[in-house]
Amino acid sequence: MKVSQAASKARSIYKEKKGEVFDFLLLEIIVRLIVLTPFLFLLTDNLKLLSLLSIPLFLLIVPFVREKAAACMQSALHGGNLFSRDLLAPHGYWKAVGRGLVQALLLILWAAPFLGVTAWLYRIIFGETVVGQTDVFSVILAVTELGGGDMVRGAAYAFLLYLCTLLPFCVGLAFHSGTRHARACGDKGLVKGHRGGIILAWLRSLLTLVPFVAVSAWAGADYLKKLLEAVNQLTGNGLSIPRPDSGLYIILGAFVLLLLPLLPLKSLISAAYVGGLQEERTSGEAKA
Repeated sequence: MKVSQAASKARSIYKEKKGEVFDFLLLEIIVRLIVLTPFLFLLTDNLKLLSLLSIPLFLLIVPFVREKAAACMQSALHGGNLFSRDLLAPHGYWKAVGRGLVQALLLILWAAPFLGVTAWLYRIIFGETVVGQTDVFSVILAVTELGGGDMVRGAAYAFLLYLCTLLPFCVGLAFHSGTRHARACGDKGLVKGHRGGIILAWLRSLLTLVPFVAVSAWAGADYLKKLLEAVNQLTGNGLSIPRPDSGLYIILGAFVLLLLPLLPLKSLISAAYVGGLQEERTSGEAKA
């Protein structure tokens, strides 16, 4: 199965079933909003800790819905419906939740570098100040040295290094991206020996994010410039972060118009690749 073939098949399903794609996307959005509802507790100082309820809600709802979504995608790729009652059918619920917990633990391991650096930065920023190590002037000096004497360049390098700690997590997402689709096909062994192709299909699916990223980069360029200027003027009084400008509304609009509608297509590419592997295996067994 070629990645280009999977992408082509995913696009054809996406175009043919526009109504079902919209219904499917709407349900997925509603599920995510349910999970995020506890964040409303952040608006009340005495109840902020209740926002952590989003974590168990996520683990109890999202893995189950994602497995059902994978099954519906495989159905659509073989002439069935993308949006159906099966998306919320309760059978196999606890098994799906259990598999979701295992997957979450695996992804946490992939994210260990990012989580470790984030915890270290949190201790530096919000922890007790250590003169000569974590005080403002020591941090400024370290960032400036990283940039070869230029603090703005050093801040940019530091941010890029921080983003690099996310790379293992991204690899983990790509590595495990075909698991739920293989399970939906009824053959967990489909992914064995094909991880490279699955990763390539996941990377190909990232092309659906390009319009949103391009618009966001254009809209946020001016704000980023202001932020870098604020970093360059950093003093002992701390960093004065500029307020978001009109670019924020453009980014929000791009999120709704350019990102959300393409998320089903992104998932369909991985689904089509794994579904193609099943077809090849079935065809090979029939010939044998």
